[in-house]
Amino acid sequence: MIYYDSNNLLEILFRWHGSALNGPAPVRALLMAIFALIVAVVNHSHPFVVPTRESTAFVDTLTVFNTFIGLMVSFRMNSAFQQWRSGVVAVGALSEAARGIVSSGCAYVSATVPQPPSSPASDSSTTSDEEVRSHTIPRDIMEKCTFFTELRRLVFLYIAIVFHDCRGRDGIDTMKDAAILTESEYDELYACGSERPKKIVDKESYYAVVQRTPHKLRATVVELWLKRLVEVATQRGHLSSVNANMLQLKISQLPALYTTVFNIANVPIPFNYMQYLQLLIAAYMTLYTFVIVPRSGLYSPLWVFFWGMFLFTADQVAMEIECPFGLDANDIDLEARLLQIEEELTVLVRSQYYFVSGGKLLSSTLTISGRKVTTWEEAPFSHKKTHSSRATSGHKSPGPILESFSFHQGRTTEEHARLVPQESLPEINEYTGLITQIKSDGYGSQSSSSNTNSVV
Repeated sequence: MIYYDSNNLLEILFRWHGSALNGPAPVRALLMAIFALIVAVVNHSHPFVVPTRESTAFVDTLTVFNTFIGLMVSFRMNSAFQQWRSGVVAVGALSEAARGIVSSGCAYVSATVPQPPSSPASDSSTTSDEEVRSHTIPRDIMEKCTFFTELRRLVFLYIAIVFHDCRGRDGIDTMKDAAILTESEYDELYACGSERPKKIVDKESYYAVVQRTPHKLRATVVELWLKRLVEVATQRGHLSSVNANMLQLKISQLPALYTTVFNIANVPIPFNYMQYLQLLIAAYMTLYTFVIVPRSGLYSPLWVFFWGMFLFTADQVAMEIECPFGLDANDIDLEARLLQIEEELTVLVRSQYYFVSGGKLLSSTLTISGRKVTTWEEAPFSHKKTHSSRATSGHKSPGPILESFSFHQGRTTEEHARLVPQESLPEINEYTGLITQIKSDGYGSQSSSSNTNSVV
């Protein structure tokens, strides 16, 4: 998407990239000019066009035609711009919904954060036992942190699926490699049949549009995962029933927004309407040619070319902006918006980490080989081993949790210890580079599936 300074008139007028003139409109106008040249040359050698001074039918018809086609072009461009605006609003609403779900989930689990028990001050120096406990946290805190990090990941996964659908790309392997989609979730998608290829008979039906890519089915399953995550967290006491219902309502907003984006990206205007517009423009340019040839002569192709540029450029602008999710220069920059969503969700989760830990996790650091490692980073296993060996034999550091939490799939670790290592906290990954800008002949889900390999 091009962001420009509206006060810089010269740059707007002479910029070629993203211009409506940089497209098929000049070619169509040139073809009409060639047609006008043929008519003018033939009429110059063998006059066959009725002069306008002898027949006013052409002139009167052209006058009515001017008014009618002016209204049609105006309505066409206005409706296309309204659809472009709807696409921008829908993408913004998706961002707001994602931020609202994660922030609400973080805030709702805060209502059940237990207060840390006050311990009497000790005048003894720091012992090995205290050193071990300084790097342990309550299991309840770890489960809460796991809940809202998984909530963030699944919401981000849903948005990524929507944006991949807008670009017409598969992207499932890329999301798995980027740790947005876990191995078990990857297997569940294949097990439930969302990745099974569909046989499409009628290629001009809505079923063909929906089944061309598996994104709608993937988004449906991810919605289930989100709702399942909330229910399991509620059963484990991390969410109250009222807050869980509110969070479920917020999650239910995602499918409606996805449907809006999907319809804008994939459902074209009615065929008969598009056909009528193209026939109307062609008929008008033909009539205009025969009206001006008797008086303009061999200069007629120039006038036809300029007037054709006006009409065909307007039609080209309308066709480009009615679907704002393609790869044209004026389409919505989904990549930048996806990264912005990621940054917003990451900030929310980091803030919640700081809150549930009592303001300690963000400021605590470990010095390993002269390098400070914050709590956002997984401590190397060698340091864990050294740290455990320094503990006394009566107070051994609890071992790391081997099975990772996956609330929405029903697999949780047994509470074998009240305290767990800080390193067991879920790592906040930076999901970047999901989509790359490449050339494509199609737009929306109609883009070629061969572009899938270009997603990084």
